Amino acid sequence: MPQSTPPSQRSKPAKHILHPTDFTKQSDLALAHALRLALSNRADLHLFHVSKDDDDWDGFPSIRQLLKSWDLIAHDASESDVAELGIGIEKLIGVESSVAGSIEGYCQRHPIDLIVMATAGRHGLAAWLKPSTAEKVAERAASISIPTLFVPDQCRGCVAPDSGEVTMDHVLVPVDHTPDCDSAFERGLRAIETFGGDQSDLTLLHVGSESRFPDVNLPEGPWRINRVVRKGNAAAEILSAADACQASLIIMVTEGTHGILDVVRGTTTEQVLRQAPCPVLAVPANG
Repeated sequence: MPQSTPPSQRSKPAKHILHPTDFTKQSDLALAHALRLALSNRADLHLFHVSKDDDDWDGFPSIRQLLKSWDLIAHDASESDVAELGIGIEKLIGVESSVAGSIEGYCQRHPIDLIVMATAGRHGLAAWLKPSTAEKVAERAASISIPTLFVPDQCRGCVAPDSGEVTMDHVLVPVDHTPDCDSAFERGLRAIETFGGDQSDLTLLHVGSESRFPDVNLPEGPWRINRVVRKGNAAAEILSAADACQASLIIMVTEGTHGILDVVRGTTTEQVLRQAPCPVLAVPANG
């Protein structure tokens, strides 16, 4: 049976959330997730856009309008009314050529403890030859130990953009002996609680043999835990299991890219990102 993490070892909620945005409609779902997390944690939300010039300020999404649509503030609300919700909003533009590099640099200069960003699926040879920005960020975020919530633009999200309502019925957690996942899962499951999903069904999925199913230390909580063992390709089985249980969220531990085969094929996390039917929380094992 999975063991519990002592209360003294629990992680703290994210207080500085970074949402990279490209000002497209595809980022709207990810923004809703970032804002909901900021509200739950009473955190600062950093909206970050990378451009070749610094004249794109009008492109930033209106947080006040989104909060109005969620009926959290009045239609004539001011910036001070937003602050009374316990959140801070910062809007910044990075004038650099590399989006992933700019995001990494921003995280190194600021106390960011969670990244929330949109991703679009890519298939076939194009995905091998031209990795998406989200995949590059997944690798870099792992190297600087920042959990990252990736939200596919057409997935079944945890947060409804029009109302802010949260759906967190089933969480899928792939487990293995490498990377070591105990502390990472603790951080990930605390993020679930922030979404209000502490009553979620939790499926621990191991791709391999039953005899190799790892022991996992889980935080104390009312989790309804299922153990599932599958054989086959790790990424393919994770995606299949996510569809089978109608997962609201996949939590994956990542160590970044290792070796030439991972460079060519992408890490398991990156492969899952390309076709994920729901948001994916990538948590660095060294975090």
